Amino acid sequence: MSERRAALIFNPQSGRSSRRLERVRRMCELLAAKGISIDVRGTAAPGDAVTLSRKAVTEGKDMVIVYGGDGTVNEAVQGMAGSRVPLAVWSGGTANVVARDLGLPSRIEALSNVIAAGKERRISLGITRSSDGSARYFVMFAGIGLDASICRAVNQKLKRKVGELAFWAAGIKHLFAWEPSPFRIEIEDVKYEAAFALIGNGKGYGGGIVMTPGARLDEPSFEVFILPKHRRNASYLMDLILCKSGRPERSRGILLRGDRITASSAGEIWVEVDGEVFATLPMTIEAAPDALSLIVP
Repeated sequence: MSERRAALIFNPQSGRSSRRLERVRRMCELLAAKGISIDVRGTAAPGDAVTLSRKAVTEGKDMVIVYGGDGTVNEAVQGMAGSRVPLAVWSGGTANVVARDLGLPSRIEALSNVIAAGKERRISLGITRSSDGSARYFVMFAGIGLDASICRAVNQKLKRKVGELAFWAAGIKHLFAWEPSPFRIEIEDVKYEAAFALIGNGKGYGGGIVMTPGARLDEPSFEVFILPKHRRNASYLMDLILCKSGRPERSRGILLRGDRITASSAGEIWVEVDGEVFATLPMTIEAAPDALSLIVP
């Protein structure tokens, strides 16, 4: 079998491990022994993973390995969507919901075996389009309202130190001061008013929360979780606790399905994709079928 060529993209600043470079070196060693040569490419600024992944596709690499958190993975997807080059996700950042959802091993040796085996799964992506013409793909989810507002409030220094706990800290603190502004969302020609909506392309979400248990990456449609406006902000916290316990159906949320969603508002409402703040409403969100190949166990 001829040697396979892979690009390994990683964020040197993501996560808390001081052994990051050593882990990259070890992965390269393991994969080289399995007949995969690695071209290591580090990111230095936001947007670098988009450029690097697109370059890897153009160069004809056999696969792209991304070592980092959800943000680095999301960037890489922007440069790979629509191609046949498979993406291997290596969890190494603050959080990596994609790796968790796929059941990828965390141990380097076990993950190198999965990567070398090269089993692929073709999935659909979601794509968000804002009114200014900008667009962004997402693998797992897009959030409108509350969680996007929390993402904007997260202390980045704390995020690097304690990981996902920073989102919980920001969320609880945020709820005391947050003034929910309702927005309009339309799914399958039915209109709703909401204070929060999560459009799930996959079932995973940060912090062990499950809001869209029926979402499947290989289906070209979304499961959508909508929360109406409550009179007391503490009610939102209770809803999130129920979702964390795996019981979203017991919350005040509504679960719906659709492959095209539109949302608009009178005021400024933010949207996040895969945990990264993207833009404000109005927004159109659509399924992009057969858009990406993932390496899976």
